[in-house]
Amino acid sequence: MAKNNLTYIDNLPNSLHLEVKEGETLCFNVALFKEASDTEIVIDLAKDASLVAAMADFSKGKFRFKLTVNLNGDNSKAEWHLASLGAGNASKIFECSAFHKGLETEALMSNYGITRDEGKLVFTGVSDIPHGAKKTKTRQVAKVIVFDPKSDGQASPVLCIDDNDVEASHAAVVGRLNEQHLFYLESRGVSREEAKRLITLGYLKPIEQFFSDEGLIGKIDEAIEGGV
Repeated sequence: MAKNNLTYIDNLPNSLHLEVKEGETLCFNVALFKEASDTEIVIDLAKDASLVAAMADFSKGKFRFKLTVNLNGDNSKAEWHLASLGAGNASKIFECSAFHKGLETEALMSNYGITRDEGKLVFTGVSDIPHGAKKTKTRQVAKVIVFDPKSDGQASPVLCIDDNDVEASHAAVVGRLNEQHLFYLESRGVSREEAKRLITLGYLKPIEQFFSDEGLIGKIDEAIEGGV
């Protein structure tokens, strides 16, 4: 099985169309640290093709990111993992969708974020299973922790299911920083700022497992620490 790797660091094009051929695997990684512009990505998967995609987003400013994964071939599989920090006056919208067109396809669309200052994150997207796409499995996860009174987060995953012989689920959570978690850490001698730092690390750091370059992982670490 052929395996291809594609990584973008602060140079993501405005439009990108990728095809993963039969039996191939694409590892697609994105890391953003600077200003980002609106981007639309379409990825088509053939029979027995696989996609493992991850984005570590610490970009500044405002932008919209749209990802569409078409699982065209039978037994195709896709994973999407996002960790995003909305700090300062950043305002970012992520629309990540999976369209199941073949039989026995699988998709996971996972989005985690933290907002602080006056930052805003919106996680949305569709998991679509038409009639006849049997034995399909799909899941959408969208979770945002809101740190500060003027920051905001929205999570609205959508399931469009037109067949009974499938597995489909979603999880959507937006909430303020848990004061009980902070109190627990503070009661054990951890300062409030250090407690926030630890919570941020626990929420965003797992994205690093999808990156193999040690230098890039170190840069993601710095971005997480700097955003606390």
